[in-house]
Amino acid sequence: MQITFDPHNAMECDETLGFIAQAQPCVVKMWLIDYNESQNSETVAAQPETAQPDTATEQPDTAPAQPDTAPAQPETAPAQPETDCHGMTHDDAIHSTPASKNADGSWRAKRGQKEAYEAAIAAATGKDAPAPAPQGMPMPQPASAAPATPPAPIDYKTMAERFMAKMADPDGLPAEYEAIYTALSIGYDDLETNQTSIARLSAYMDAVDNGDDHDGCVRHAMSA
Repeated sequence: MQITFDPHNAMECDETLGFIAQAQPCVVKMWLIDYNESQNSETVAAQPETAQPDTATEQPDTAPAQPDTAPAQPETAPAQPETDCHGMTHDDAIHSTPASKNADGSWRAKRGQKEAYEAAIAAATGKDAPAPAPQGMPMPQPASAAPATPPAPIDYKTMAERFMAKMADPDGLPAEYEAIYTALSIGYDDLETNQTSIARLSAYMDAVDNGDDHDGCVRHAMSA
């Protein structure tokens, strides 16, 4: 026997169950089991799927930090001390303070330290002082100087005109001409030809022009 009813209609379910319960209790029990299972399956099917949590774990940034590979800048070399033309650095013990240089580029010497200054230059340049001559050997003598060129002779006429002009001037000569001749040992007879006498009288007048008195003019003329 087949029983047809709407399982979703509560009234039909109650009538059907009452009818079956009177007829066959065992069948009702089995039907209830099947009915409950079908209801459970429909309930499970109707339930929405539960969203699965996003379990992806954010990965940490594990990239290692890159080291600073820029090359280190070399340190600036210290400034070199200033040297002079001999390659010497300034030394307060032998050089003037504040530091200054001569025209040739050498440091100026400190006052009172000339010997130490020259010794330092000799040591810096490798120039030693000349060694003394061995004993028993004569020292070389410097060559004699060439004889001085004798002065050109003075013209008597030119000297005489100059002397006469000074005699005519009241302030031209510091003494009488006779006193001048005597002091200079000038003779009247050979004055025109004696170059020594002419030169002395000319030198006397040069001293007069320089403002010397009679004695000073005589000394100048006799040493000329």
